[in-house]
Amino acid sequence: MNALILTSGGLIAAKIMSAWLQTGNSVAALWIGSKNLRRFLRRDRALGTAWSAGTMARRYGIPVRRNPDLSTWTDADIAIRKLHADVLITAVTGQIVPETILSRFSGRAVNFHGSVLPHYRGPNPRAAMILDEKADLHGGITLHCLSRGIDKGDIIGVRRVPYDAKRGFIYWEVCLARAAGSLVRSELQSYLNGTLRPSPQAADSGSYRKVRSSELTLSSTSPAFRIKWLCDNLGASGQLRFCSQGKKIYRVSHFIREIGPQTFEVEKIDEFTIEFDAADVRVRVARHRRPAPAWRTAIYWLEIARSWALQGRGRR
Repeated sequence: MNALILTSGGLIAAKIMSAWLQTGNSVAALWIGSKNLRRFLRRDRALGTAWSAGTMARRYGIPVRRNPDLSTWTDADIAIRKLHADVLITAVTGQIVPETILSRFSGRAVNFHGSVLPHYRGPNPRAAMILDEKADLHGGITLHCLSRGIDKGDIIGVRRVPYDAKRGFIYWEVCLARAAGSLVRSELQSYLNGTLRPSPQAADSGSYRKVRSSELTLSSTSPAFRIKWLCDNLGASGQLRFCSQGKKIYRVSHFIREIGPQTFEVEKIDEFTIEFDAADVRVRVARHRRPAPAWRTAIYWLEIARSWALQGRGRR
């Protein structure tokens, strides 16, 4: 089978693509929406083929393109026809696939969603679950059929992967990626071969949750313990931010410390840190700086090794 994959990259998408190729299938093209094409192809290169969609695309000669908004792209059908793809896979992407494209794939269009559906439908389920402190209950990966309703298609398979705050976001991402690869090798193949029938989601069940930008923005209205909690749980995701009085946005990686009583002065921002008044004390947080490739690779390989070790311990 030959798949068109829509993704914005990351470990989960990489393992989906790797597992798809390992099962003897092919990839007609990667479409990455509005993502920067050069950055996508360069990202995580040192992680190796199995953990980087961009590296995989280069190794296997898979074409990668930025595609226009599918809902308004008048030539989308022509572009898809030229690919000769018979399966559509969406994974970790904000792209909404219109019904005209779904009908072309005739029941062979699927999505990997980052929660245990029907809970936490929506565009950013991992952050939403962490914010609601429900990631230990509904954390996981769901493979489902693409349909007109957002994340409401029939369920093909599920892997539960609870979030563990002690091990952190990157470790969770590695485990979710492994679970997604398992779904590709098992349930997805059975579904496409016609030996597995998907299960409808119960009507009016579950929830839809959209994360507002304000929920990921550190604020002077929040106490220091809440700011630290956000940094500890979502700093590694690259989604946390701080908005200066000049309305400039800075990304935040981790909490450094409380530095004393409130000063009622404006924030102090340098190349590496941000100091500002929380609701109760003055705090200092670290700016999210893109790590050097060697450090980034070391961090990810450490979490990959940890996940293998703990997975093996569980089997024993």
